[in-house]
Amino acid sequence: MDQRKMKFLDSDPTRCLGCKGCELACGSRKASIYQTQNKSEKRTVVPNIIVTQGLDEIIPAYCRHCENAFCEKLCPTKAIAKIENGVVLLNEEKCTGCGICQQGCPYGVISMSPLIKDGKNKNVANKCDLCRDRQLNEEAPLCYLACPTKALRLI
Repeated sequence: MDQRKMKFLDSDPTRCLGCKGCELACGSRKASIYQTQNKSEKRTVVPNIIVTQGLDEIIPAYCRHCENAFCEKLCPTKAIAKIENGVVLLNEEKCTGCGICQQGCPYGVISMSPLIKDGKNKNVANKCDLCRDRQLNEEAPLCYLACPTKALRLI
């Protein structure tokens, strides 16, 4: 496991235009990964960042990779785990699609999506991995790069 320091997302909702560029960038990245892994016809692409409207501001909602991640504690198969550099990762192979993590996420940013595996339909959880593969190659997360007003910051 690579122990390089990961950068985490932070947001300033007062700067968010609600353009959903971050959502599109995230969804495009995931679609490209599924295509490379030859999984594109077996997956539904769901972005891991969601732009939502609050009472008086637009809010980009995303996984906060909590210090004491409730989703990790609730997962009965241990498919969600915090790794050394603080990232809370999901192991799709262990995920049974029960949805308990989705119900327990205080930010409402874990989603379930259909997956065809071994000829059978099942649900699997989706959550942000901070574009871990990109960060390990010294590249920023795509949602951050796509934000025209820099409402998303890296910390």
